[in-house]
Amino acid sequence: MKENASNDKAPNFSLSESALNSIRIRPELRAAQVKRSSRMVPAMTLYFDEKYDLGETQIPEFFRKVSLLECLRFIAVSDAQILEVPEPLWLRFAPKNFLLLATWKLSGFLKPGRRIAVTYAIENNNIHSLLSPRSKVNSVIERIFLRIMGAAICLTIDRIAFGSSAAMSVYHSLAGVKRIEHRLIQELPAESAATSDGIAAPSGTRAIFIGELDDRKGVLDLMKAWPSVEDAVPAAVLTVVGGGKHADAVEQWCLERPATRVFCGLVPHGETARQLSKADVLVAPSKRSGRWREQIGLPITEALSLGLTVVTTDETGLADWLSNEEHTVVPETDVESQLAAAIIGALKRPLPRTKVWQSLPVVPGRIAADAWLHTTHFSSTAKDTKNDIA
Repeated sequence: MKENASNDKAPNFSLSESALNSIRIRPELRAAQVKRSSRMVPAMTLYFDEKYDLGETQIPEFFRKVSLLECLRFIAVSDAQILEVPEPLWLRFAPKNFLLLATWKLSGFLKPGRRIAVTYAIENNNIHSLLSPRSKVNSVIERIFLRIMGAAICLTIDRIAFGSSAAMSVYHSLAGVKRIEHRLIQELPAESAATSDGIAAPSGTRAIFIGELDDRKGVLDLMKAWPSVEDAVPAAVLTVVGGGKHADAVEQWCLERPATRVFCGLVPHGETARQLSKADVLVAPSKRSGRWREQIGLPITEALSLGLTVVTTDETGLADWLSNEEHTVVPETDVESQLAAAIIGALKRPLPRTKVWQSLPVVPGRIAADAWLHTTHFSSTAKDTKNDIA
């Protein structure tokens, strides 16, 4: 992987980098973020860490790995007009987030023109679960949090793009946030460019799981359900891509029946995409775990772009859209009893790839949201955009 900087040495920022009109903050850089950056508004991208899937991905120009202090220093002196920060309800990052926003706002008093802060939001957990996922929260404490967090967002964020209706609902429960300029732009992909090379019609035999091999992604439920799929669809083959605490158990399970179970382990993003392009059905049975709830699901959007049929739970923010487009959505509470039948049904009757592609936007939702977030046009009121759906 190409390293642009380390946290031990200050990045050598050039004048042209400092003069870019937009800055993006990425706490953990992912391969998918790098891949789509070429279609986004040009911006200086500052990141603190890297996700495992980055592999040998080449880091583009204007990406820099920084420490928190280096990041604060850069945004304070930059002449940029727009700062994009991670969403405020990412509570683990919230203290750093508001420190970045405070630095941006305060230093803006010394800069000409209007400076704004924007964010892309996909959190779809309820406030109660975010505050205390395992115990009851006093209603007074919850109301105080709604007011304080709402006020903090209103004071620091000028524009929000919501990637799902579930996310918009959560943020609108915070005091005052409805008044912030915002838009709902579903995080849906466009048809993958790879389809121009020709992808075979669904065979009804190939399922794939991609993700962390842990409890919250539902791999154990998949392992319990799959033998029933093998009985009902003898030609079915399951490919498992990912790593995690259950990796050894999953690998051993696959070795028991290598003709119908293939374990790939952790692979670079390019290999993940290759495996996905050969499949008919993506199985993504995610479950709630503590404060975590599936927001969108990168494997889901990548699978849709390749025309796959999706089997998932109602935990993803795209659950309503997937149901409306005839994919299979299983209630999280019924995963154990319904997952096998859901996979069997999807394999026997996969959606035509053309039907999946026709349901997608021409411009990926995340790209459309970025274009709106990073425009220098300012609406006079939030009312202008609050009901827009792209």
